[in-house]
Amino acid sequence: MTANVTRLEDNKVRLDVEVPPEAVREGVEAKLRELRKQVRVPGFRPGKAPRRVLETHLGRDYIYMEALQESLPAWYSRAVIDADIRPIDRPEIHFDDPLDEKKGFRFSATVEVRPEARLGEYKGLEVPKREVEVTEEQVEERLEELRGQFATLAAVEDRPVREGDFVILDFKGERMAGGELPGTEAEDYMLEVGRGELLEDFEKNLVGMKAGERKQFAVTFPMDYREESLRGQSVLFRVHVKEIKERDLPPLDDEFAKEASEFETLEELRAAIREQLEEAARRRADGEFRARVLDAVAERAEVEVPEVMVEDKAEEMVRSFERSVSAQGIKPEDYYRIAGTGREEFKRQVRDDAADTVKKELVLDAVVAAEGIEADEEAIRHEIEHLAEDSGRSPEEVERNLRENGTYALLREELARQKALDFLVENARAVPMPPEEPGSDEVEAGVESSARTDGDDSEEGESR
Repeated sequence: MTANVTRLEDNKVRLDVEVPPEAVREGVEAKLRELRKQVRVPGFRPGKAPRRVLETHLGRDYIYMEALQESLPAWYSRAVIDADIRPIDRPEIHFDDPLDEKKGFRFSATVEVRPEARLGEYKGLEVPKREVEVTEEQVEERLEELRGQFATLAAVEDRPVREGDFVILDFKGERMAGGELPGTEAEDYMLEVGRGELLEDFEKNLVGMKAGERKQFAVTFPMDYREESLRGQSVLFRVHVKEIKERDLPPLDDEFAKEASEFETLEELRAAIREQLEEAARRRADGEFRARVLDAVAERAEVEVPEVMVEDKAEEMVRSFERSVSAQGIKPEDYYRIAGTGREEFKRQVRDDAADTVKKELVLDAVVAAEGIEADEEAIRHEIEHLAEDSGRSPEEVERNLRENGTYALLREELARQKALDFLVENARAVPMPPEEPGSDEVEAGVESSARTDGDDSEEGESR
């Protein structure tokens, strides 16, 4: 099969495709085998009617039309792969002559493709980078967190409940107008007061109670409460505090260091914690810097982002989010209901991020073209092995499927983008961060969505 590409206006191309006779015959024969099983022809067992009988029974034009509808999408997909173009919308397909098993078949497909970004200055840009700094307070805070993991609980007899205590209690809720309210009772429930495990007003009412004390108080559930039946409900709780316990923290000494880590002294443990915090800070600073470099290059580039690409990217982001919540055991429809939103509203909320992501992908594609960047075969092999491991298939099978449905090209493209971003970062000049500019976790997340290789998306593309 041959496909010639003609560039048109408005970011469109026309594919002129010639399908050889053998491919046409293969498509027609495949449809005939299917029709033999579906159509009952008097005098013949199912699946045994000869072709000439089926043609007489159904009509050759009907068989050819059915074969064309079955084969044309595959022929178009193959032409797209062979022509190495990236359609972003459905094609307009035109043909004048019907299938011909002797002459073959010709058709044209006009389709909008990815636009090309016009790069501005993209090498040697001065981009702010955060200094890596870890304070003594941060080290001590992490040390206290570790200390808390080795704390024991000791009973409290001589004082009432205060925030940070652990209490064991029974509680039961009922409607203010009277009547039981399922889901608002428990016995021997252990709660860390002030942590926010239960309603804030409920936990505040526990402060000041003594062991053995009983108390009743009213609490109103918020309108966004996860259990829909309790939203806005005013509930009278009867509470019995049975026990009060407090953390008994181990002393910060060399013995603690030996118990909590592989180090012999507390100072060695402190030094290790500082090193871990500095490494984490360096990773955050590097991630922020990468995102700022890409932002700076994108700001200097000219590119029109097609609406269809934004819509597709927004849908992709929503599907990715839904896979994430499903992995946590939450049905997406339940999440939307609890959050008081809907799928389409959520998609509208991510459209700006989707448009920004598409723009940066197009900019990275332009850098790939300008610098002649190609994905490393070793990196491609690594990603395929990762997909194979996740899906329980052989790398050879995964690669074959990726190549057949065109997703292999997408994987190669994503890895090339990652190399392009590496190139931009290596050619940028880091300058001190202006003191008035605050930190941004969103910036760090932006680089991940703009330039990472997403194995899940590759796998999803394979399944399509």
